[in-house]
Amino acid sequence: MARISIPERDYTVDSDVARSNWLITKLGREGKIGEARQVFDEMSDRDVVTWTAVISGYIKCGLIQEARRLFDRVDAKKNVVTWTAMVGGYIRLNKISEAEKLFNEMPHKNVVSWNTMIDGYAQKGRIDSALCLFEKMPERNVVSWNTVITALAQCGRIEEAQMLFDQMTERDVISWTAMIAGMSKNGRIDEARVLFDRMPERNVVSWNAMITGYSQNLRLDEAFDLFERMPERDLPSWNTMITGFIQNGDISRAWKLFNEMPRKNVISWTTMITGCMQDGKSEEALNIFLNMLADDGVKPNEGTFVSVLGACSNLAGLGSSEMKLQEQIEWDIL
Repeated sequence: MARISIPERDYTVDSDVARSNWLITKLGREGKIGEARQVFDEMSDRDVVTWTAVISGYIKCGLIQEARRLFDRVDAKKNVVTWTAMVGGYIRLNKISEAEKLFNEMPHKNVVSWNTMIDGYAQKGRIDSALCLFEKMPERNVVSWNTVITALAQCGRIEEAQMLFDQMTERDVISWTAMIAGMSKNGRIDEARVLFDRMPERNVVSWNAMITGYSQNLRLDEAFDLFERMPERDLPSWNTMITGFIQNGDISRAWKLFNEMPRKNVISWTTMITGCMQDGKSEEALNIFLNMLADDGVKPNEGTFVSVLGACSNLAGLGSSEMKLQEQIEWDIL
C-alpha cells in the first residue's frame, strides 16, 4: 500500500504552530497519541498539517473511530493527504466499505489516493474492482501499474497481467519481478525465465522470485545454478533454496547449504528441523533444535515448536531426556 504521511518539512509560516506540528508528528510516530492529542488541544491556532498529523497518529495506533471523529469536526482543516490517510486507515483495518465510501466522497484525489484504494481492493481479492478503478484513473504512475499487474498475476490472470505489462511506457524492477513471480506461480516457468533474462536490472528479490519459481516447479538444478550465480544473497535467498531442497526430498543438499549459511534466522532453523522430522530423522531434528536454543540471536516460534513436538512424537520409547524436552516445549507453547 502507498505510504501515507505528512510532509517531512512543515511549511507553516507561524513558527509556534510549526513547532507544535513537529511535536505532534513525533509523538504520533512513537505511538504516544494521548500526549499528541494534549498538544493538539492546547493549540490556539491549528493548520491543515496539525489536523493531518493528529489524525494520522490515531490511525497509526489503530484508533480509527477517534481519527474519524476529528476528521468530521466542523472546524477540521483537511486536504488530499488527510482524506487519503483516512482511506488508508480503513483499508488497514479491513473496513473496505468505509474506505470505498470515503474515497467516493473525496473532493479532490491525487495519484496516491487512487493507488491506495486500488491496493485496498487488491488486498481483499477484489481484482475486478481494482481493475475498474485503474481504468478510471486520470493519471497513473508506475505504482498504479505495478499494483494491478501484481494482483492479476498472483490470482492466475496472467494474460491480462501480460497485456498491461506490455502497455507500460515505464517499468521498474518491481514490474518485472511481479510478472516473473506470477508466471512461476502458475507453472509458466520457461516464460518467466525469458522475462528474467530480459530484465534491464535485477535486485535480490528478482533472483529470489526466479529461484522460488524453479523450486516450486521441481527444477532444483536450475534453481541452484541461479543461486550460485547471484551477485548478492540475503537470508530469504538461502531459506528459499533450502526449502526447495527439503520440499523435493533432498535433505543432504539442504543440510550442506544450511551449514554454509553465514547467518540463520528462525525460518532457517525451523525449515531444517521440519525437513529432518519429515525425513524420519527425529533425533537429528531435536539436536538442531538444541543448537538453535544455543543461538542467542534466534527465538523459536510456534512453527518451530510444532515441528519439534512432531519429532518427539516420532521417537519410539522416549527416554527421560526427551520426555523433559517435550514437557518444556509444551510448557513454552502454553
